[in-house]
Amino acid sequence: MNKRSVQVTGGGTYFVTLPKAWATGVGIHRGSEVMVVENETGSLLLMPEGLKMENSVRLSLEGKDAVWIQRAIISCYVTGFDVIEVDGTRISAGQRRAVRQVAQSLVGLEIMDESQDSIVLHCLVSMRDFAAEATLRRIYAITQAMLSDAVSAFLSRDATLANDVVERDIEADRLTRVMSRELGLLLRDLLLEKEIGMSRILFHEYHGVAKILERIGDHAVQISRAVAGLREPIDADTISRIERLKENAEKIVLQSVDAFLKADLEAASSALSERENTHKWEEEAQLQNVGRNALSLAVIFGSLLRVRDYAFNIAEAALNMGVPHLQS
Repeated sequence: MNKRSVQVTGGGTYFVTLPKAWATGVGIHRGSEVMVVENETGSLLLMPEGLKMENSVRLSLEGKDAVWIQRAIISCYVTGFDVIEVDGTRISAGQRRAVRQVAQSLVGLEIMDESQDSIVLHCLVSMRDFAAEATLRRIYAITQAMLSDAVSAFLSRDATLANDVVERDIEADRLTRVMSRELGLLLRDLLLEKEIGMSRILFHEYHGVAKILERIGDHAVQISRAVAGLREPIDADTISRIERLKENAEKIVLQSVDAFLKADLEAASSALSERENTHKWEEEAQLQNVGRNALSLAVIFGSLLRVRDYAFNIAEAALNMGVPHLQS
């Protein structure tokens, strides 16, 4: 860290000197222009004219399997890289297949060039195309529909509907990764705050809620997969208890998400007050006379209780929206 004393000219202009090593390294010379951007925290960002951010990365595929390839590309994508080049000596068919599959699972990632020993992917998605609020609303709509259909599939033992819920999970994952990527870009480039009209702090809150909703979608998938474990019809009392718990969980999620989007602290507090009833719902979820359906019923009751917990996490995030200057 370098410290510089603030000096004042005869005309009353404040100025500081720049570290010589830094100025030389970024090509600043006499007469150079720099952009000064004021951050909402009160700090200043100094941006030399013509400074380009390196936004590409190269990955070696030598000795790497499909799982490693997909995880590495996803990591580069959410970190915010625009160009991802993977290379290796004669990339195998399996490695190419892994690259194509992960590209298809990520919004805006396209293969732009390909040869025997190299594949170049470009991310064409823009932050302006996926505004935080609209994207969050879409993730909420997807995951809540998944949860509702998962419970319906479970109670009716509908394997077709259950499989459909599992397949829909990829869309929630895709949108959540878009928000993860946008957060990565904001952390790397402060100028994007001005471009999208949202601070990194506020976007971080939206991203956190998106991740919570994604987990709710994951529980919808667990419930759907538990359909295959049902060995006999579910008794009426158990069906009634599942429906009541599901309605309560959905109600709190809706109230919490709405409170977050509206920065409604009173609604957030109201949602959190439901936490006092958690013990009652845990007792309601106790397995009784379940027979051969025990494992599957444990999954659905456990998942619905977890969804309630996630709803409270969203309500807590809604309370954060009351922090001064967060909405400015």
